[in-house]
Amino acid sequence: MRGPVVEIDLTALVHNYGVLVERCQGRPVIAVVKADAYGHGAVAVALALEAAGVHSFGAAFLSEAVELRQAGVKKPILILFDSPKPEEIVRYSLIPIARNETDCQALSDYALSNNTRIKIHVNIDTGMGRLGFAYDECVDKLINLTDYKGIEVTGFMSHFSEADLHSRAFAEHQLDRFLEIRKIVSPYYKSALWHFANSAAVLSYPASHLDAVRPGLMLYGANPMACKSDINCDDFLKPVMTVKSRLIDIRKVSKGKSISYGRTFTTQRNSLIGVLSVGYADGYPRSLSNIGRVIVNGRYAPIVGRVCMDLTMVDLTDISDINETDEVTLIGSDGNCKITPCDLAALSGTIPYEIVTALGRNKNKKYLNNFA
Repeated sequence: MRGPVVEIDLTALVHNYGVLVERCQGRPVIAVVKADAYGHGAVAVALALEAAGVHSFGAAFLSEAVELRQAGVKKPILILFDSPKPEEIVRYSLIPIARNETDCQALSDYALSNNTRIKIHVNIDTGMGRLGFAYDECVDKLINLTDYKGIEVTGFMSHFSEADLHSRAFAEHQLDRFLEIRKIVSPYYKSALWHFANSAAVLSYPASHLDAVRPGLMLYGANPMACKSDINCDDFLKPVMTVKSRLIDIRKVSKGKSISYGRTFTTQRNSLIGVLSVGYADGYPRSLSNIGRVIVNGRYAPIVGRVCMDLTMVDLTDISDINETDEVTLIGSDGNCKITPCDLAALSGTIPYEIVTALGRNKNKKYLNNFA
């Protein structure tokens, strides 16, 4: 078996969903399951959340949405980014998010020629600078969408440019722009949902909750607040992903010997070095070389030398009763020791989203309490 084992606790996922519903006071939840549910497995996650009563889902691309439909997911699925493909939208009962008039025209034309009507949401760019109708020139365009008889606008969305809301100032400008547009446009779309809040906003910015919320990382039990906030997510969220590796060798190495590529680590004592079956090809960051750590037998073991493509070395000298059958925890808890995606992200100079999506690509995925 190549690489680590990724365990996904679906009971923890459902717990986090319950916390989220309480935080947003029962508003509809559009659960973001793009990128294979941030590496957690989109089908299993969606089926569990659907059983828990989620309102709808957000997928990045058409292929992700089709995978969910073919797996039996029944709830509405928004396609966040893909160029609309009307025939597939209709075939699988999906909801595209239109980002310009061209999208709307193509969807409307197809619907009219096929004697149907397509529900859509509309993206408004309030400052993300990525996709959507520009906030400062969109009001008339949005109102004019009522002329497109083949589509029914059932929602409007925007996206915060600072996902962790570490600084609130620009987020407030974005929300003010969105609310101003809503004030003018909403009379033309009285039943539409207006949604903006991501995970960080669900936790820290109630004014942005509006008609529905659109969380991602929070569902998976990771801290969306830049891993540094007055809000301690560990108090109420449960981690969904645990990542474990195995020892393939334990070596006695004398003092003064170098370890791994580039000889960036030299033993300062006679040492016991463990070789783990995980490397950067498995999504484990190479940037953890010489600064990361794992957990073995309830004790931290530091990474020594550079993380390789397939292997990583750790110092086991201070851990007693070691043998090659021992589990090694890369993300998760063992005894009083814990390593979170935020911990790895902080050491790697990245964000927890990248950590879980990268490690979650491993084929060795094990679901606990499966809802399928």
